Amino acid sequence: MMNSRDWMDEAFANYEKQGGLKDLPGKGKPLDVSSGDALSGVLKEANYLPAWLELQHTIRNQIRALVQQMDQGKQEIGEEQFEQINRIIRKYNQLVPNSLLQKGFVSKAHIKEQLAKWE
Repeated sequence: MMNSRDWMDEAFANYEKQGGLKDLPGKGKPLDVSSGDALSGVLKEANYLPAWLELQHTIRNQIRALVQQMDQGKQEIGEEQFEQINRIIRKYNQLVPNSLLQKGFVSKAHIKEQLAKWE
C-alpha cells in the first residue's frame, strides 16, 4: 500500500517527465529574495502573512481605535478593553519567531507611547 507522500512524489515525478515543468515563468532564473531568507521571499511573493504578523496588524488597529476614542472623549474607556488587547499581545508574543520582536502590554496611562511602538 502506498502512503500519501509516496503517491505525491510519484505524481510529481510523472508530471515532470511529461514536461509539465518546461514552460514555467522564470525557469532557470534565480529567485528574488530580498530578505535573504528563501522561505520568507517565497511567502511574500505568495502574499502570505504569518499569523503573528496578522496579529500585529490587528493589535495596531485596535490600539489606534482606542486612542481615537480617548481623544474624542465620546466613550469611557474601561479596563476590559485594555485586557482584551493585552490578551492578543500575549498570543502575539508567543507566536513571534524571535524574542526581540515581543512587545509590552498596553495601559491607559501610556497608550500613545505604546501605539508608536506598534506603528
